[in-house]
Amino acid sequence: MAAMLVVGVPWLRMSLIPKEVAPPIFRQSSLYCRNGSARNSHSVYYHCFPKRAFSVSASSTQTYSTLNRGAQGEEVRVRFAPSPTGNLHVGGARTALFNYLFARSKGGKFILRIEDTDLERSTRESEEAMLSDLSWLGLNWDEGPGIGGNYGPYRQSERNSLYKEYAEKLLQSGHVYRCFCSNEELEKMKEIAKLKQLPPVYTGKWASATEEEVQEELEKGTPYTYRFRVPSEGRLKIDDLIRGEVSWSLDTLGDFVIMRSNGQPVYNFCVTVDDATMAISHVIRAEEHLPNTLRQALIYKALGFPMPSFAHVSLILAPDRSKLSKRHGATSVGQFKEMGYLPQAMVNYLALLGWGDGTENEFFSLEQLVEKFTIERVNKAGAIFDSTKLRWMNGQHLRSLPSEELIQIIGSCWKDAGILTESGGDFIQEAVQLLKDGIDLISDSEKALSNLLSYPFHETLSSPEGKPVLEDRLSEVAESLLAAYSSGELFGALEEGQPGWQKWVKSFGKSLKRKGKSLFMPLRVLLTGKLHGPDIGSSVALLYKAGNSGVVASQVGFIPLDERFKMLREVDWESFSKDPPILESAGAATH
Repeated sequence: MAAMLVVGVPWLRMSLIPKEVAPPIFRQSSLYCRNGSARNSHSVYYHCFPKRAFSVSASSTQTYSTLNRGAQGEEVRVRFAPSPTGNLHVGGARTALFNYLFARSKGGKFILRIEDTDLERSTRESEEAMLSDLSWLGLNWDEGPGIGGNYGPYRQSERNSLYKEYAEKLLQSGHVYRCFCSNEELEKMKEIAKLKQLPPVYTGKWASATEEEVQEELEKGTPYTYRFRVPSEGRLKIDDLIRGEVSWSLDTLGDFVIMRSNGQPVYNFCVTVDDATMAISHVIRAEEHLPNTLRQALIYKALGFPMPSFAHVSLILAPDRSKLSKRHGATSVGQFKEMGYLPQAMVNYLALLGWGDGTENEFFSLEQLVEKFTIERVNKAGAIFDSTKLRWMNGQHLRSLPSEELIQIIGSCWKDAGILTESGGDFIQEAVQLLKDGIDLISDSEKALSNLLSYPFHETLSSPEGKPVLEDRLSEVAESLLAAYSSGELFGALEEGQPGWQKWVKSFGKSLKRKGKSLFMPLRVLLTGKLHGPDIGSSVALLYKAGNSGVVASQVGFIPLDERFKMLREVDWESFSKDPPILESAGAATH
């Protein structure tokens, strides 16, 4: 229970709030010694006697650091509390991740609570999408929606009776009063404050009203809010686990509303009651919530709740150092999931946005992050979201998957995209092995295979880059290649796979007195229709297999090697060098 020290009587401690205000779970809290002193230095000190003037301290000293709570026998309990008003932003996902890692590293509990008091914007669809995204990331909660727990319910909309109960207790204790000011009166106060260049704080009109004045308004049915009495002097100080000491002057706050005139509780009141009654030991959240700590700390003290430790994580910034938003591209976990990112890559990258283990290592599994994570290594500076690095990191994780899993994922993607008629088999295995180095996202695999199967022969030789190949006696190589096809020599070699191709191409190069680029570049153009691509031998062997296996879907417009040779036989090379003709079916070959 919070205590106050009266100046002049240094050893006299008296309770700030009557015992019946604090719920039973906190009366015997291990945060407090038997003599009533706060172990964690969360105390209210009255330094002077003027009305409503005091200083609040919410510090975590090295001796009684809350990071050692587990060692002292108290369970670490953290929470992630999203509002279901949209998609799960990457910033929210990182906050959830840090909470999860902290809880798991301390053997504690990770609680999920839905803050759905914004009834107009909150939707069950949004909530379900958020739960799905968290599950996809592997951040499984110990208590919350779908699981339950001893501290439920876990949706704020289902906890209204609890908020009203504690609001009434504050009213009875005098920490809260009824305010009957109309909107017009409040606006006038703001205007006057603006003219005087003062903070727009409530002037306290109803703070000192008599019981008769209050009763008169109640009898008239005048709408009222519940306002919290804020001391007019003093400072609030907290020792943030990430940001260090942070303090605020109380004279800039003014009495604030905790219950609206329609009976709905205000965010800061809900959060404080929820965190306290759910026994949350550490509040790890985004730095944009740092200003809320002032109001919440005052409510904690007024209700006699022990304060949790606070850790405010920096914002995630765009490359231009502005706050990351939709205008910078994909920002929600669901979008990245649809784009083909792996959950383990997302978790790995999000962990590095403001944290590191002190080594050069950048690759961690979720289990390794739990082992390595400490709140002390979370940086208070803003972290830049680099989508290029995320894509690269996803590619590294994708290629590190077990071969069978990688083949299954990409094979299914090819079949689902309508490129192939099946998702397994020798062709898929060989295609994955050939193309995987150029695949960073699962969705990249569609373009990679379609490109391999295409035959943009005309477009290539019509381009400026194709001209040198054409001028390097490409027609002579084509003539010899057609001869090797007609004799069955080439396809006979391809029947033997890569070894057969290597033996044949070596002999073919010798017959033309070509090697290296002068040999492989014209072969690549003639057989694949492209200037660049993966290994030419493996590519041609796959094209041969694709033509024979029937694995390629008919709607792709794939041109088998037999058809390509028929097209090459019809080329008029002399006229081609002057004005390249359009080869029939060539356009359809490009997927």
